[in-house]
Amino acid sequence: MTPWYLLYTKPREDERAQTHLLNQGYQILRPLLRYQRLSKGVQKTVTESLFPRYIFIQMDQESSNWARLRSTRGVSSLVSFNQQPAQVPAQLIAELLTQMNAEHVIDRTCVQKGLFQAGDAVEITDGSFFGLQAIVQEQRSTERVVVLLTMLGRQQALEMPLGALKLL
Repeated sequence: MTPWYLLYTKPREDERAQTHLLNQGYQILRPLLRYQRLSKGVQKTVTESLFPRYIFIQMDQESSNWARLRSTRGVSSLVSFNQQPAQVPAQLIAELLTQMNAEHVIDRTCVQKGLFQAGDAVEITDGSFFGLQAIVQEQRSTERVVVLLTMLGRQQALEMPLGALKLL
């Protein structure tokens, strides 16, 4: 089996490097992540690199032309240790492939739509109650969640924006 290596790309040029590597006939893998993000009160679907500035490339160490990689648009360097290209474990690539669809996208939007269930433990990541833990009472909409926060020995119900919470 041909080993996998890791390329480091120039800032915000992952897609450009991917296009030029594919045009040169290289076998590459650039996992993408699709998820929901709350932006200005509106939930948007975002797709971006799972590993920004990194692309996996499959190459034979003896017969492949490594010199072409340095001059490929968007590519900064080959990840190396002691002047030796760092080989990526095959089981890591296999695990990534099992989680991706045909377009190399790991889709987390379906998880985000029904993100919180009653009884889930969450941490507040924004606002006056930053860092405190709470329990989800209910998710009212795609943008708002009611949590139970223990204050002064009593549980208080607070309505919070979806983007201000993360699961524990």
